Amino acid sequence: MNADMTIESIAHLIQMAIAPVFLLNGLGILLSVFTGRLARVVDRTRNLSRELRGLAEPERMRQWHGELAIQRTRLRVVNAAIALLTVSTFLTCCAILALFVVGVSRGIASTVPIGFFAAAVVAVILALGLFLIEVYVSIRALRRETEDIEHRP
Repeated sequence: MNADMTIESIAHLIQMAIAPVFLLNGLGILLSVFTGRLARVVDRTRNLSRELRGLAEPERMRQWHGELAIQRTRLRVVNAAIALLTVSTFLTCCAILALFVVGVSRGIASTVPIGFFAAAVVAVILALGLFLIEVYVSIRALRRETEDIEHRP
């Protein structure tokens, strides 16, 4: 650490390193939402599996198999979104660490924390896109599930 660091410069350094922590808070909330969606997909898949085991009607079995395929798609998409969000959280933590190290040592290029932060933001954007796809797939599954009811007289 440089000997000429003042209280003000140390305070500024801590502020710079702490600012992305607010992003971490938001990422934690998103992760909670995504894992909630994952839990719903898992529950629905388990229920469908139980129903399929007890069915003997070929037409009904085809319908349940179709919905099971949709649930598998949802599972893949939400898992990918969770993975990207986790990577984003990791990169945000790296950015916080790099900001602190840059401020203390002044020996690391300042592009390092910017790169971590940019990668974290890109991962969040991709995770949100996947989340939208998963929501779309779940809506499509619900429409498919209630299709026969909507067309009854």
